[in-house]
Amino acid sequence: MTQRVSSVFVTLFAALALVAATAAPSRAADVIKFGISTPLSGPAAPWGIPHKNATELIFDEVNAQGGLDVGGKKYKLEVIAYDHKYVIAEGVATVNRLIAKDGVKYISILGGAVAKADEEAINESGSLGLTLAYAEGLVSPKNSLTFQCFPAPPETTTFWKWIKEKHPQIKRIASIAPNDDTGWWSVKVETTYVQKLGYDVVAKEYFERVMTDFNPILLRLLAQKPDAISVMASPAGSVGLIVKQARELGFKGRFVALHQIDSSVVANIAGRDNAEGMWVHGYVQTPLPDKLKSWQQRYTKKFGEWNATSIDFTNPAFAFVAAVRKAQSLDPKKIGEAMRTVEFDNLWGKAHFGGKDYYGIGQQIIYPMPFSEVRDGVATLLLQLPPPHN
Repeated sequence: MTQRVSSVFVTLFAALALVAATAAPSRAADVIKFGISTPLSGPAAPWGIPHKNATELIFDEVNAQGGLDVGGKKYKLEVIAYDHKYVIAEGVATVNRLIAKDGVKYISILGGAVAKADEEAINESGSLGLTLAYAEGLVSPKNSLTFQCFPAPPETTTFWKWIKEKHPQIKRIASIAPNDDTGWWSVKVETTYVQKLGYDVVAKEYFERVMTDFNPILLRLLAQKPDAISVMASPAGSVGLIVKQARELGFKGRFVALHQIDSSVVANIAGRDNAEGMWVHGYVQTPLPDKLKSWQQRYTKKFGEWNATSIDFTNPAFAFVAAVRKAQSLDPKKIGEAMRTVEFDNLWGKAHFGGKDYYGIGQQIIYPMPFSEVRDGVATLLLQLPPPHN
């Protein structure tokens, strides 16, 4: 009798173990894997770290509320992030790894040169790409599932209208940018725009991203006597060195950086007095609206240190969550269809994807863009402007 009871329990235990084993894969399938290819080390890490952190925090908050409901089923969001160091080969390798090894179908990529190099992998795999990048042709009908998630030069250059109205003494502009797809396109777009406003573009210089001694470039540039220097598509460390070295060479004019950089890093490297009056886009330290104060508190609580660059870098996560909820599908194509029409809240207000009149496809994020002036080392919000296209 004892042996028979024991045999029954052994059989029952084995059956339960089999059920548990077969159920395990279904539990694993209840996770949505979201890939990130971004610079987590090197000069561009001040962009990449808040990119990863902002995504993780938003997804953690969605998960804490029960996750994403898709077709009546709950899914948790999981971030898989790799460091591409802002090296093109590393960018290609990390995206291929996310697709082929990790089975990721949704990937956020930071950096224009890297995102351009990843176009083929994104398109051929049918993955959804959510970029934080500047590069010509990235937002294009040929990249039907790539969505640009922060304002690029065709949007941010509208700030030059404000400069012309408020500071008419600025007439001569010099540009400096990285010697890659990101830099070339940024300078091309801005040059075309400011010349139409009547500015005289007196110099255009390019540098390799590993460069730390900008004196040869700056000497050529300053010989043209610009009133303002536009530093484009460059990480905060590079901008800080450019500002510092230009001031040491005697430049007294304004610096303009209409891309997402941590101006506190610039001020620390260049010196507060040297960075005074610099205009920047997408980086605000004060005054923070209540919505941003709440984000600052949550970000600092999780990561121990505040980074205002994270504000705009929340957009890929906000857009993805909103589009999945609307699509009620995990198919990248259906999510992409939803993303073209969904309106969602980001940290600056209402956001949507548009820009079809400029890009030929409505896959550029549109929302009220913040512009700041560095005052005593602090990025102080001046105003928000709508992009020049819807």
